[in-house]
Amino acid sequence: MWRRLALIKRPLLGDIMEFIIRKGYASDWDKAMELVWRTFIVFNAADYSTEGQENFRKFLFGQELYQQYAIGNYDLLTAFDKDTLVGVLLLRENRHISLLFVDGDYHGRGIGHMLIECASKYVRKKGRRFKISVNASRFAVPFYKHEGFKEARIEQFEDGIRYLPMELKL
Repeated sequence: MWRRLALIKRPLLGDIMEFIIRKGYASDWDKAMELVWRTFIVFNAADYSTEGQENFRKFLFGQELYQQYAIGNYDLLTAFDKDTLVGVLLLRENRHISLLFVDGDYHGRGIGHMLIECASKYVRKKGRRFKISVNASRFAVPFYKHEGFKEARIEQFEDGIRYLPMELKL
């Protein structure tokens, strides 16, 4: 399904970084959710109410999300720097990015871009979808705009979680 060696050039630093982008497996699940939670706390939690933070935590660590992944309603895409998990994309029903988180130490290195690129190719290959949607946090809106996503509706606030619905036409 997904497997890609991502070579990211950093001309200002004069080096090339190597990452593996691959399908995530059940054995990656716990580490992936821990990475998401750690990153959320640092970059997103301040924009959420206490209720929203708790609802997000329950979403990540509750059984429902994993069960939906296990029966095939979600696809997990992972990014590794050698053996270290550094990025996660969770795609629901081949059309909606439910989670996209990159470890803070790896921000700005093209990993989020590569995850979206691989997910987009996968969705196009499936041939049934012409766009990908996401409910972007305030922190992530500039990133998604840079990736070509457009606002689909006005900002929403639900269950203590603030987000902007966005779409990328494929």
